[in-house]
Amino acid sequence: MKKPMLVGLCTMILLLWIAGCSFLQQKGPEVANWEPALSPDGTTIAFESPGEKGLEIYTRVLENGETTQLTKNEVDDWSPSWSPQGDRIVFVSNREKNVDLYVIELESFAVTRLTTHEGNEVNPCWGANDKILFNSDRSDIWEIYMVDPDGQNLIKVTETTASE
Repeated sequence: MKKPMLVGLCTMILLLWIAGCSFLQQKGPEVANWEPALSPDGTTIAFESPGEKGLEIYTRVLENGETTQLTKNEVDDWSPSWSPQGDRIVFVSNREKNVDLYVIELESFAVTRLTTHEGNEVNPCWGANDKILFNSDRSDIWEIYMVDPDGQNLIKVTETTASE
């Protein structure tokens, strides 16, 4: 009696494992037109979408649908946030084999790297005070930091203790 029960249990576990593996290998919808950010004047959105070799940053004028690709490289660029003046966008990229923040000037398309720490910098938000807030794991725990748009005056905003 114990042997058939054991065989049945092993068969059920094997079937669940096979079904689980095939379920996990299924692909969902492609990430396209993702993380929209509205310009300060409300006329244009910035977003990321697949380019030729990775995610790129685009803008789209809402009134006429005119779309402009702002970045073009072989790595992913994502998470755009507008400057208060609407003339620059901060975004995340792994273009230097590290996840850092970059700013692109919308008139010239010039890109400047803001952060260079070996930690990961993500979730940029350009505030009305012209400071850029972001998350970083540079202190071995995710914290909030703030930096000027030129990469100067980095401030750690939060301080998580082990008990939090």
